[in-house]
Amino acid sequence: MPTSFLAQDIMAEHLLSHNAIVFLKDKPMRLRSGLVTPIYVDNRTLPSYPEAWRDIIETMASRIVELKMPFDMIAGVEDAGTAHGGALAYRLSVPFITVRKVAKSYGDKTRIDGENVKGKRVLIIEDHLSTGLSLLDAAKALREQGAIVTHCFAITNFDMPETAKLFDKNGIQAFQLLPFAAIVEKAVSMELITEKEKEDIESWLDTPWSWASQRGLLAQSTEN
Repeated sequence: MPTSFLAQDIMAEHLLSHNAIVFLKDKPMRLRSGLVTPIYVDNRTLPSYPEAWRDIIETMASRIVELKMPFDMIAGVEDAGTAHGGALAYRLSVPFITVRKVAKSYGDKTRIDGENVKGKRVLIIEDHLSTGLSLLDAAKALREQGAIVTHCFAITNFDMPETAKLFDKNGIQAFQLLPFAAIVEKAVSMELITEKEKEDIESWLDTPWSWASQRGLLAQSTEN
């Protein structure tokens, strides 16, 4: 968690106030992974709100320093993690690279934009972690180029047990700005959701893959 409960509360309010996190209530959506969720997270909206984004980047930087993570450079995963990763690298005065989703069709035809990563310890930054598959794919691309990847940091994380197991299997420790439970509590205090809706969301966080089928719910939209 962040260094203080006050910082945690401020970060949660930023995310909710600027619709980086939206609770879909009775209209769940299907993510590209196939997961049906009552929560939509899009932290890519944050750079549009400079004051909130500055608070978030500063708090992430402080947390990364506090955790004493070993890294020589920061990588942002295209495209959601790029803005946040670049801002953090600037703030911490370390090199920044981007990991593309697919390799370039020209030049060196690599997925890595930036300096050579061979032998370098790379901290991967993501905006949000759900299944974690895109981050693991980025870690694989970096390792294939000789990088040492052991840590990642995201603004938010659903803390799904399956994701934690995958990260452990692949030798990666995942950290986030604040626990998702704190965001849910803040949403109640801001009257964005009711106590009953909070219970439904907490149930989803406990059993995300079976939550919709248990309730006979179908996705009302699909992530694009």
